[in-house]
Amino acid sequence: MCPLQKPLLKRLFSKNHPDWLFWGCLLLLNFLLFLPIYLFQAERASFWPVGNGTAFSVADWLQTLFVQRSNPDIFRLHLEWLGLVTLWVLLRPLRRRRVLLLIFLVLVGQLLYATYEGFIRSFYLLDPTFYNDYFLFWDMTGNVLRGLHLPLWVYAAGAVALGGLLLALWRLLRFLLLGLPTERLSVWTRAGLCVLLLGALGETAVFPTDIGQPETAVSSLVMKLLENSGRSRLAYARVNQFNSDNLAPHYQFTHNNLTQKPDIYLLFVESYGSVLYQRDDLLPATLRLHNELMDKLRDNGWNVASTRSEAPTWGGASWVSYTSALTGLRLESHAQFLALLDKYQERPFPHLINYLHDQGYRTYRLSSIGTELDETTLAAYQQFYRFDQWLQFSDLDYNGPLYGWGPSPPDQYALNAAETQMEAAGDEPHLLFFLTQNSHYPWNPLPTLADDWRTLPDLPQPPVPPAERPSYDVLRQHYMTAVDYDLKTLVDFIVEQGDDNDLFILIGDHQPARVARYSDGWDTPVHIISRNADLVDAFRPYADFSHSLSTRDITATLHHEGLYSLLMRVLLTQYGSDPTNVPDYAPGGFVD
Repeated sequence: MCPLQKPLLKRLFSKNHPDWLFWGCLLLLNFLLFLPIYLFQAERASFWPVGNGTAFSVADWLQTLFVQRSNPDIFRLHLEWLGLVTLWVLLRPLRRRRVLLLIFLVLVGQLLYATYEGFIRSFYLLDPTFYNDYFLFWDMTGNVLRGLHLPLWVYAAGAVALGGLLLALWRLLRFLLLGLPTERLSVWTRAGLCVLLLGALGETAVFPTDIGQPETAVSSLVMKLLENSGRSRLAYARVNQFNSDNLAPHYQFTHNNLTQKPDIYLLFVESYGSVLYQRDDLLPATLRLHNELMDKLRDNGWNVASTRSEAPTWGGASWVSYTSALTGLRLESHAQFLALLDKYQERPFPHLINYLHDQGYRTYRLSSIGTELDETTLAAYQQFYRFDQWLQFSDLDYNGPLYGWGPSPPDQYALNAAETQMEAAGDEPHLLFFLTQNSHYPWNPLPTLADDWRTLPDLPQPPVPPAERPSYDVLRQHYMTAVDYDLKTLVDFIVEQGDDNDLFILIGDHQPARVARYSDGWDTPVHIISRNADLVDAFRPYADFSHSLSTRDITATLHHEGLYSLLMRVLLTQYGSDPTNVPDYAPGGFVD
């Protein structure tokens, strides 16, 4: 370093001239408050707010930099943090350790909320809502941690890292507010703080409802909390909207009996979303896969009708999605799901499973995930869904390698093992409900398809995935490979195990987390498959159905909660004893 530079740097960064250090620490802690949201979306985000090669006019550039932008970068201002520091600097009576502790607690609270908001927006594309998210986190955190099978040292390391982060925050805050001689800050620094604060308050006055959103250049925790509270009150009101008296008229068709009873396979495909048609690197592979499988189905005498359906959830909460389909009610949150579950513990709900059971079907739920539900949760679920048999991992007689989420056995093994048990149970008609596991995030490692599913337990253990998070491109490749595996598994199962009058319904539960984005929408493919051409054709008048597996050019008019009415209208029109007692097709569910 040039000797002449040393005095200048010493002047700039010494405690006798604290302005540069003050601004550095102030902005560092300010930008840190936006870091969680950025990290959750780092694969798809630019670090800088502008300058990604897009042409901007001056007005657009100013709008993007100082008002609002969709890129989740960190270069924004946090209103409360800026206000607290400005008051500390300008008002000497506030410079007390108790006030410093209060500012530290506010800072930690802001970071925690940013982490919570980043997770909810990144994985579920939802506005954070305390009432809904509390139940989700409370019920699912334990299941997720058990599914990850992390060793104890990982939790210990996480606790140490969290403690280290809090200590670092505390020391940096103390250095900013107590370590630097505040009285030596220049008039320009004090004026600069006032200008920034007034500008942030001015933007708040002009855009009062926007600064609670993550896209704005100025963010406010108070506004975020107020908006969250408003959404929570609305969610609480919606939780109990499904009153039994209001629901009863919509389910009169359940008194109509079926004179023919095809075996029904309702197969939800985890993370099978319309994003497959909206990415240049996914579309060609998707079209090739659909064409290959369509040829296989046609060659073996199977008919196909495909459309799209709008899922009620995005990126997760599969149980909310498939329960909407089974009940004909639009459930939008885990809290609504729990309320419905609790309300119908003692009395049966007239959902698809109960209707088919009353028609003489034996109903099965296949849940192959290696981490089984605890007895209390399973009992509550069984009391609501009322499957005749709930097949879990321990019922599959599998002692081979486990894969991916859960972890879980190969879906090929689970499906065929369940079919073997159903065949052994007797000749009565049956329904099988299954949510695939191998197409669940993180989509790695994956099993291989076997000529004989019984040989799958003999395969060697898959390699352990790398500890570091894969790049966005690699993640999409893993996702495509997982979809390829599960669709081939399901089509092979249909071709090898299906009978002439069987009805197979394949439907995606939601868009994939980490791969899709908000602009991709909430649509998922739906495939109706049977050798009975009349039965497949009976679905076509009610939605835009293609004659193949592709849904590339289809706009969704069906919603998942409309599937129940669609299925029952077709079955009762084709096979009902009273053709006048059929439900109206309700693409948005029975209740608005």
